[in-house]
Amino acid sequence: NQYTLRYTGGMVPDVFQIIVKEKGVFSNVISPTTKAKLRLLFEVAPLALLVEKAGGASSCDGKCVSGLDVEVEQHDQRTQICYGSVG
Repeated sequence: NQYTLRYTGGMVPDVFQIIVKEKGVFSNVISPTTKAKLRLLFEVAPLALLVEKAGGASSCDGKCVSGLDVEVEQHDQRTQICYGSVG
């Protein structure tokens, strides 16, 4: 198998590649110097639904919790996310 690195800087194009090619990982994680950027209600959960319905998986908040299972506490809640293919 030949692997290639693809990074666009955009979540939607990278997730599109995961769905179409059925291979790949997208992550947007935090570090001690950066905060979470993606909004749970408007960005993370909708794409988690698409990825999981297409046979992939999502992990939210640095835990083994689906992006769909995180409780929404406020409309502007931000979180980290990892989407990927399974297998």
